[in-house]
Amino acid sequence: MRSATYWIGQYLLAAGTMFLLLIAIDLMRGDSFAAVWLHTLAWSGAAAAIFVAARWRQSARAVDGATPR
Repeated sequence: MRSATYWIGQYLLAAGTMFLLLIAIDLMRGDSFAAVWLHTLAWSGAAAAIFVAARWRQSARAVDGATPR
């Protein structure tokens, strides 16, 4: 099983990348940064948490020897 530092890094990488992508989309739509940054940060944080949790669960199953469904 990988260390907590690895998973924290994966979360920060995923959240940061999603934040930049969502902000770019909002700015291209004509929204102001001040109006959307908090909402975008919340969505990117939630999406990254789901993504990394799914990867952690798959990793934990592989270490335990369980077969994926």
